[in-house]
Amino acid sequence: PSADLYALGATLHHLLSRRDPRLEPPFTFSERPVRQINPAVSPELENVINTALQYNVQDRFPSAEAFKEALITVARKTGALQRVAIRTGPLVSDQQIKPLWTFRCEDEIRASPICEGGAIYVGAYDNNLYSVDAKTGQFIWKYPTDGGIVGRPVLNDGNVYFGSEDHNLYAVGARTGKVVWTYQTDGPIRSSPRLYEGYIFIGSDDGYLHAVNAANNRRQWRADAGDAIRSTPFIANDLIYFGCEGGEVFCVDLSGETKWRFKTKRAVTSSPLVSGGVIYVASLDSTFYALDAKTGWVLWRFRMGKGSISTPYKMDNLLFIGSADDNIYCIEAGSAKEIWRFKTDHQVSGSPIAYKDAIYCGSADGIVYCLEYRSGRLRWKFKTGGPITGTPFINNDILYIGSTDHFLYALLA
Repeated sequence: PSADLYALGATLHHLLSRRDPRLEPPFTFSERPVRQINPAVSPELENVINTALQYNVQDRFPSAEAFKEALITVARKTGALQRVAIRTGPLVSDQQIKPLWTFRCEDEIRASPICEGGAIYVGAYDNNLYSVDAKTGQFIWKYPTDGGIVGRPVLNDGNVYFGSEDHNLYAVGARTGKVVWTYQTDGPIRSSPRLYEGYIFIGSDDGYLHAVNAANNRRQWRADAGDAIRSTPFIANDLIYFGCEGGEVFCVDLSGETKWRFKTKRAVTSSPLVSGGVIYVASLDSTFYALDAKTGWVLWRFRMGKGSISTPYKMDNLLFIGSADDNIYCIEAGSAKEIWRFKTDHQVSGSPIAYKDAIYCGSADGIVYCLEYRSGRLRWKFKTGGPITGTPFINNDILYIGSTDHFLYALLA
């Protein structure tokens, strides 16, 4: 019976910390206190769990009845049962989360929105880029292309820059919706643009990273990756990082010269993140990589159940990323140690973002999830009518996200 009480304590520790004890050395629970991993746990409940996990048998609860009474006492004192009922009832239910507004497009929204100057800009598979009032969701204008738009636009000097599957990079007036210039590549554009030093950097399925003058449509250079580039470039310290469908990660300088390349086993659709001299990027080979930004040497690998096209997000030395194995992962940036994972009902093709103390991410199960960023605990979820493949954007406590159900949603974050 005493061993069973210890096992129950270990189970509670596992549930509240999301740290699998089978992956840790035996009898080391004292080295990873529950509240250190999940601050939402009360000190009283932590004390009960610690009592059950004492190494010496005589220091544990004398019986299951005593363990039960201790848990009930904590529940009465802290109101834990009431809070759990709320979190797993109406507050967590997608039925209770109501959008501030919705805007319907003519086809699926696979792209990610951006908010600037009181307007939301988002592309759709009806071939249009839309401008929508951020407060009301009212239509402002739309600009038609000849292909689907799956990337996130970027704004600068009154223009919106975005690519289309019709092979073109567009510059459109943010207020007027009128085209300023276009730049043609030799393949569909599914990468999002990056703006730096007056140039737009964007990948194309033609296998090139293009550097285009933002003031006009003149190409400065293009770098050959040998395969389609659907990864969005990241720029740090005058170096540009991106992946390609051939499975390589590239580092090029501002002249387009390749400084190094790193080969994975499958396509790199994930867009890289560079922080503290380290590049973080995932591959469809089921691995999340940390590479030295100067040399491309591997610092660590983190194995997932399946591949990922999600873009990592970093906050407080924690990395967040989605995977086709249906999970949203939280990983320690320095050691690649898994802190928690949250299971959704389908693959996570979109990318997580952090806002205040929460992580927000959409899944192909059609749900937007709000999770406590340190513990991975579900705060709320909102169900749309179709898979979500884009990344949310949050501005002034409002989250904007598109869904393949044709709707753009505004939710209170």
